[in-house]
Amino acid sequence: MGRVKELIRKLRRFQPYKDRNRPLIFFSIVFALFLSMTHFSLDLSRPVVVVNPRKVSPPKAVQSNTPQIEKIRGFIQKGETMYDITRKYGLKTGDLLSITKASKDFHDLRDLRPAMSYHIVVDRKNNDILELKYAIDDTSFLAVSKNTDKDDFKAHMISLTYETKIGLISGEIKSNLIESIGTDREHTNVAYELADVFAYDIDFTTDLRMADKYQILIEERFRDNIFIGYGKILYAQFINDGEKYEAFRYTYGDTTEYFRADGNSVKKALMRAPLNYRYISSFFSLSRMHPILKIARPHLGVDYVAPAGTPVSAAGDGIVAKAKYNGQYGNNVWINHQNGYVTCYGHLSRYAKNLKVGSKVEMGQIIGYVGSTGLATGPHLDYRVNYANKPINPLAMKLPTRPIPVNHKKAYTTYVAQMRSELNKSLLAANIK
Repeated sequence: MGRVKELIRKLRRFQPYKDRNRPLIFFSIVFALFLSMTHFSLDLSRPVVVVNPRKVSPPKAVQSNTPQIEKIRGFIQKGETMYDITRKYGLKTGDLLSITKASKDFHDLRDLRPAMSYHIVVDRKNNDILELKYAIDDTSFLAVSKNTDKDDFKAHMISLTYETKIGLISGEIKSNLIESIGTDREHTNVAYELADVFAYDIDFTTDLRMADKYQILIEERFRDNIFIGYGKILYAQFINDGEKYEAFRYTYGDTTEYFRADGNSVKKALMRAPLNYRYISSFFSLSRMHPILKIARPHLGVDYVAPAGTPVSAAGDGIVAKAKYNGQYGNNVWINHQNGYVTCYGHLSRYAKNLKVGSKVEMGQIIGYVGSTGLATGPHLDYRVNYANKPINPLAMKLPTRPIPVNHKKAYTTYVAQMRSELNKSLLAANIK
């Protein structure tokens, strides 16, 4: 209190204040009394001390059992595995074995197709996979979900439902097939399929001409009135260098193929060259100088030169008649085909696994590998074709076709008329002449 009295005494000695300074003096006295009672120091060099502070405990952390859900969507990359995907997103790889096991009766997850989509639901608390969906194809997907009660997974297939309409794609060649039809993914796939349909008639790399025209009737798929993508080509017409080609997609029994209007398959019954070759070293001839024997004699086949071990395919559907070593012809295979055709493959280094007499083979199926067994100067395939027990030139023969079975011909004729009518309606609606 001595400090307060001294402050009051000094203030009383201060004369100039008179009446107008009395409020200031009063406030100063009150403020000094307050400082004295609270023991608050004005010395800023000392630390500030709060008398009798109340201790407040920090709040306890609350452990939540609520899942931390994250949804992951993506597309399979070329060569990517499901294990790669779990590592990419930091998922629990231990769940992968259980998911693969649960899925094995529906789809082998080791078989992933590039560009197909996947959808994963994960609990980020422990990176547990709760759900996996994988699009197997355009019409179905695999769904695998976690059974939390038993800590395992269950799988099932889900079929996608579409509304399908018939659409028209038409135009003419400006530069190449893809740029003419469209460079986006959906139209590029249409271009590839169209090239496959007419692969036996047109080489789309070398045979295209400017102003070649095409008309395509194709499935258009919709879901909830939203265009999802194109389906199969139902009808195709291509005018190449003035010549018109047509193909109708038709199903009978378990078979689906493209046929011409007359009922013959667009796909030929035989291939001219059943392998990828470098060049032809000997052509079909009734008198050829043999390169080893140095005598003139017939060469009733075509020699395709290719590296040793190059796969050789069956030139068409048929049944293996011979598969054995045959002197100068070396290891050889003979295949009987429909309509009296027989194909022969000589100088093979070895046969395909499980190939034997009586085996059914399909066009394109590997039956052996290029070699130089028998009397040969180097690795090549001696390819021969017999028709009605007579040798014919594989390069000059008219490739046989496969007609639609007689009992389906009438229904097919009706189908062709329906498709032509559908084409005319589509062209009319699009105002295309």
